[in-house]
Amino acid sequence: MPSRVFLLLISICGALAVVRPALCQPVQPSGIPTIALSMLGDGIELFDQALVLRETGRSFDLAEALASQDWRPLESELRNAGITDDRFWVRFRLRNDTGAARQVVASHDMAHLTSFTVFVTAPNGSVTRADLDPSQPFDQRAVSSPLPAVSIAVPAGQEREVTVVFANAYPVPMNTDLNLWSDQGFERHLLLTTTFIVFLVGCLSTAAAFWLLYGLFMRQVRMVIYSLYMASLVAVYLIFSGVGEQLLFTSTVWLRELGFHWAMFCVGAACLDFARRHLDMGRLHPGHDRIMRLGTAAWLCAAVVSFPTRFPEIEAPLTFIAVTGCPIYVAWLSWVAWRRDGLSYASWMVVGWTGVAISSVLGVFSSVMDLPFIDLSQADFLRLVFASTVVESLLLSASLAQWLRGQEVRLIAAETAASRDSLTGLLNRRGFDAHVVQLKRAGVWPGKLWLVLIDLDRFKDINDTYSHAAGDVVLTHFASMLRREFRANDVTARFGGEEFILLFEAETEEAARSVADRVRQRFADTPTRYQGAMIGHTLSAGLVRVGDGPDEEEATLIAMADTALYAAKHAGRNVVRAYSDLAGLEGHEQPTPGKVVELATLTGPASARN
Repeated sequence: MPSRVFLLLISICGALAVVRPALCQPVQPSGIPTIALSMLGDGIELFDQALVLRETGRSFDLAEALASQDWRPLESELRNAGITDDRFWVRFRLRNDTGAARQVVASHDMAHLTSFTVFVTAPNGSVTRADLDPSQPFDQRAVSSPLPAVSIAVPAGQEREVTVVFANAYPVPMNTDLNLWSDQGFERHLLLTTTFIVFLVGCLSTAAAFWLLYGLFMRQVRMVIYSLYMASLVAVYLIFSGVGEQLLFTSTVWLRELGFHWAMFCVGAACLDFARRHLDMGRLHPGHDRIMRLGTAAWLCAAVVSFPTRFPEIEAPLTFIAVTGCPIYVAWLSWVAWRRDGLSYASWMVVGWTGVAISSVLGVFSSVMDLPFIDLSQADFLRLVFASTVVESLLLSASLAQWLRGQEVRLIAAETAASRDSLTGLLNRRGFDAHVVQLKRAGVWPGKLWLVLIDLDRFKDINDTYSHAAGDVVLTHFASMLRREFRANDVTARFGGEEFILLFEAETEEAARSVADRVRQRFADTPTRYQGAMIGHTLSAGLVRVGDGPDEEEATLIAMADTALYAAKHAGRNVVRAYSDLAGLEGHEQPTPGKVVELATLTGPASARN
């Protein structure tokens, strides 16, 4: 009994295996699939609902095509037909079961087909032919569409046999996608397609305008090249999709006849030149720099030649190289620049160009490769390429922004280094002057500020006794002590040699003198250790209140502090003298307002004070 049940189940499964395909086949009276218009919504693909004939090697007329024995069901596996200039015939039947006359639109997603013809055969055998002439202005077409499209009238209760033939005059990635739409559905499809392209164009145009203006203002050639790259992409999208003709030059045919290959060559040239500059190939990889220069020149020459004269049979394969080879090459160089050369901003380029490279390869070679797991048409792949380039443009903008940030950081570091003493890390004379300017702008000059000029006593003896290296250690020791003693908003600077200057706030002269004397005492009490020896040292200082300067200029104040310092030296060194201590002393002369007096010329050479 179990064996009989088992045999019965096997028989049922075998019968279903035979019957099910037949049940799944579309209705095919007279061998031609029939499509009921009541089932027509926003658009249907004709896979499994039409027959297809691929014409190679010769040119059929309608009668010869219909008589051919090579018709076969149009299946999704035949969607992508390879890079070819073959003609394709698609045949199906429309049945109007809606009770009212209907208009149906048959369209193809490739805007640049050079031929698209629809034959409609009535039950009485009469044939109506509709041709889409690519040279016909947009505003004169029967169906206002940038895509190849023809409207088909089907009276109520009747059938029409439809045969569509399409081809391109030169080999391109071809697909057999045909779509049927209701009038309203096709209008919505055109709106979505146009919106998609306009959105991409708007993004790229905005970014291109920004980087162009910024590059011109900042005199950065790489930004100008980047903006030209995006502008070239805009030209490609507008022309290739037909949206440019739909929106910008509806009555102008010669712009369409220029084609889009020249714009693709401009994209390739700008791509290589921008990457060459942005990745610093001239410095890091001179060999690749030369290759990219030659590639840029070659693509520019191709653009110049293809603009006035069209040779699409040659231009088309060259554009395949441009849209696949350049992104792959630049993505690899970006990886090298990021991982090997340490250019962190190149990481954005790796992601962006890798995405473009993958989508471009799929867009060009999807018609050649058998990708059963990806149910996308050639037009779908091209839309993927368009979208990936917009994402890539955002990533390249991020890369440029990071590069600009790096430039700013390096500039700040260079300015900081230029205003700092290389040995002690304190401000130098340039840094001190800049800080004084900031204090004046902030309105805190003179305020409660006090200025102290310091000179290390007998520093020449330290150099002669212990060596100049020991003298440098003493200087760095003193600088470290100053950083510990003073706040971050106080000014500590080395004026050169063994001379230092301090600028800080204090309420009274006694408080300011106490600060200066604390520094003097701390320096005297903490000798410097050098190679096992303890080097003793002292300093002398001159103190002046900023507000006491006749003209409140730093040069005059420094001269006054130097006068007090000179008095401290004569008092036996290791002393702090305030400028106010010198009032009434015989021979004392007030500095002239506005007169810049150099320290050496004011009080003699440093060795005399040392």
